[in-house]
Amino acid sequence: MSRGETVIEVSGLHRKFGKAEALKGVHLRVERGELFGIFGPDGSGKTTLMQSICAILDPTEGSVFVQGFDSVKEAGSITSRIGYMSQAYSLYGDLTVEENLEFFAGIRQIPRDIYLARREKLLEFSGLRPFLRRRVRQLSGGMQKKLALCTNLVHEPDILILDEHSLGVDPLSRRHLWRMIEEYHVEGKTVVLTTSYMDEAAKCGKLAFLFAGEILLIDRPESIGDLEGVFAEHAGKQAEIHDLPFTARIVEGEAVRVSGLVKTFDSFRAVDDLSFSIARGEIFCFVGPNGSGKTTTIQMLCGIISPSAGEILVAGINVLLDRESVKSRIGYMSQIFSLYPDLTVEENIEFFGRVYGLDRTILASRKAWILEITGLAAEETKLVAALSGAVKQRLALGCSLVHQPDILFLDEPTSGIDPVSRRNFWKMITALAGLGTTVLVTTHYLSEAVNCHRVAFMHRGRVLALDSPGGFREKYGTDSLEDIFIELMEEAG
Repeated sequence: MSRGETVIEVSGLHRKFGKAEALKGVHLRVERGELFGIFGPDGSGKTTLMQSICAILDPTEGSVFVQGFDSVKEAGSITSRIGYMSQAYSLYGDLTVEENLEFFAGIRQIPRDIYLARREKLLEFSGLRPFLRRRVRQLSGGMQKKLALCTNLVHEPDILILDEHSLGVDPLSRRHLWRMIEEYHVEGKTVVLTTSYMDEAAKCGKLAFLFAGEILLIDRPESIGDLEGVFAEHAGKQAEIHDLPFTARIVEGEAVRVSGLVKTFDSFRAVDDLSFSIARGEIFCFVGPNGSGKTTTIQMLCGIISPSAGEILVAGINVLLDRESVKSRIGYMSQIFSLYPDLTVEENIEFFGRVYGLDRTILASRKAWILEITGLAAEETKLVAALSGAVKQRLALGCSLVHQPDILFLDEPTSGIDPVSRRNFWKMITALAGLGTTVLVTTHYLSEAVNCHRVAFMHRGRVLALDSPGGFREKYGTDSLEDIFIELMEEAG
């Protein structure tokens, strides 16, 4: 095949799940050697489109051809020729890096001598050589992503399909992943990817904007102009953030104080002598690579796990001595939203309200308030399992606020949602802080960190630097918090 030849052709593609139509007549062509990006808000149909291209899903109507093969009649010919990295990548946690590579090479029936040569190239390519004999479950999220990409390149496919490849990884790991993709692409390979990062979308040779199952435009990024403006124009009609009808209870002194905090798992020290404080009404942010100890720290502050050493005061309460009193004063939103998929939106709100002991009258008014501020009034009778990620995120936040806590702990709350949903989410967080609620948040989006009063950069269980966004900019002489973060991580090794 020569450059310019069509290798993927999608014609009039419809895909239904029951009565719901995820794709509505999609037309798409990808030429050999292109770096083709698909961007759009959460729930727009990106994953359904990618799985249709990979011959995982059959069209309800229309057709998909990949390198001339029909996705329905010749699915095996397509799957043997492509690499597909899904959002939930298929690695084996109890196997080592080396064993995972060998397993996927075996599935692809790659001769041993060819595999060994490719393995050396991939290990160099990914920087995973020092971790060859480490079990996958012991790797950081960023390393797991790089390994997942390697397992999809071990058979050297002509076409690589990536569905939100950088979802949930820190900026340094995201940069490493992107370098791997670019090095693969310059060899003349075709890459099709979905992303919610504007900077990644801008690096693509061609972009398709997918909204509500339809492609609204296809063009080169430089011809589209301001990508976030396109998002806002089509997907920005979200719920307005109204005045919140409560003020957090007065917390005397600091809202949070942590002294000499340590957490050890067997011989591994996940949190290493942390000390910091957070003021009432402050938005305090932890930024760090996967495995830096952010989640472990939040879980200790919430009383979910016990520290190995140190002291924690939350809302003036010693967490080690009185966990139950602390729980009534805090709201916690974990990375994996603790919602019940078989319950409706309103049933989830009612469940969490009852857990916090709210009487029927108060719970009814709180439920109405949550439905209003999250824009979920029209979704209240829907099962959570049927909601998009962005809608689940808003509901999870609402449930964490049902008892009107003094302090809100948010662990990666915006991971995997589109820029407009992230922006609206932060409007709500800022409004809560303005009313006196203290917020501790973790994030991989450095563009979000500028919304915080102070930012702590974490690495290997320690805080490397702590300052306001303005303080960091002044000290390092740059407006880019991402560049500052990467510099700190590289200095730390």
